[in-house]
Amino acid sequence: MIILVAAICRIPAMAQNGNPLQFLSEVSQSSQSNPAFHNKTEKLVIGLPLLSGALINWNANFSSDYLFTENFDYDFDHFYTSLGEPGNAKANATLPLVYLSHRIDKRTLSFSLSERVLLWGNFDHEFLKFIDQGLLPYYGKEEEFGPISFKTQLYRELAFTYAKQITKKLSIGIRPKVMFGRFFYDIENLNVMVHTDEDRKVLQVIPNGDYRISGPIDVQYDPLKGKTTIKTDFTAGDYFFKFKNMGAGIDLGFTYQPNKQTTLAVSIADIGFTTINDKAFNNTFVGSIDYTRLYQSSDTAAAYYFEPRAALEALTDSLPYKTIAEAFTQRQYELLPVKLNLMATHHLNDKMKLNFSDNLTYYNGEVSNYLAAYFNVLLGTRFELSSGLNLYNLGQVMPGFACSYTARGVQLYLATNNIPRLVQPSKAKNLNLRFGVNLLFSTQPN
Repeated sequence: MIILVAAICRIPAMAQNGNPLQFLSEVSQSSQSNPAFHNKTEKLVIGLPLLSGALINWNANFSSDYLFTENFDYDFDHFYTSLGEPGNAKANATLPLVYLSHRIDKRTLSFSLSERVLLWGNFDHEFLKFIDQGLLPYYGKEEEFGPISFKTQLYRELAFTYAKQITKKLSIGIRPKVMFGRFFYDIENLNVMVHTDEDRKVLQVIPNGDYRISGPIDVQYDPLKGKTTIKTDFTAGDYFFKFKNMGAGIDLGFTYQPNKQTTLAVSIADIGFTTINDKAFNNTFVGSIDYTRLYQSSDTAAAYYFEPRAALEALTDSLPYKTIAEAFTQRQYELLPVKLNLMATHHLNDKMKLNFSDNLTYYNGEVSNYLAAYFNVLLGTRFELSSGLNLYNLGQVMPGFACSYTARGVQLYLATNNIPRLVQPSKAKNLNLRFGVNLLFSTQPN
């Protein structure tokens, strides 16, 4: 089980909050920020699987070019120098499988099925130097690195949306959801000590901490051999729906028009939880990994060189053998990232409007916030464009845009809150990208 590689290297492989898609009234997926939003069209909207509503969201204090050079060669020393502080990252992604939406008079009904993943992590950046240098420079020394924390959840979400216009001014919406947990991993405050045993002439790497894991795996501890083995245990139920790891959630929202030009909207999303019960294990680190053959990873031309990535993988592959595993005795619950969305829209005329929003997210004890101001214009009858500025955590200003093209039977849309990083994704510390293709089918008789 490659624990530290996941914590250090895999977070950037992915990239919700503050996405300007919510300002595109022509796109039915804008209702995913507020279930009270109605379809503009009375046609049946069918999202293209794997594309319609796909989301990538990435917020961190580092970007992928900290680790990779222009030739895509990794360099942990460059990562260490560029970062200069503890690393942290939050990310989520959505892969849509099914999306249906239809408006009937004053009601809008929607159904969606999607794969969702949540990632959160932070780490002591001094550990990057340890990876870059290798073990040889630490012989005869006592060092401690940490803490390192990493959490990920992968689950399938089944959601039903019902929006109803109560009066001419007020609409309400509700989206109950069922979650099926597929994979969970949580390591909190892992510390790694490097200790030299002069009597035995060995360098000891001593992990201290524990982690929880649940997924299509079988974890067994052999007390006689003193080691833990992790094997794949995949069944058809793991692929479709995992009823033994079910969770629930709900989204609520409303819109109100104090006058013909202005609309106010409030929503709260992902009030809910996932559960961890089936094929779930708690693993505690014990003992040490002893090295008699030391290596260095900083100089390819010098003796005892061992590639940093290979050395890290060898270290992490050894870690499961230094744990005691116990199956969960009772179900555990994990809260979803709760999102509060406040929005105001003012129509200047039939073609132009101003939008303002504040998106607040709370997850794993941390709060993140997006303030946004956007200007929308409808070009002709098919093309809608929105552009403006986002302020992330009152510190970073990012220009964003969203656009949609709606023809008779198809709709295309794209939205991002950081235009420069869409062009240069390798430099992105903050990026929210959403795109999709909808098919439109008339339900009215010819």
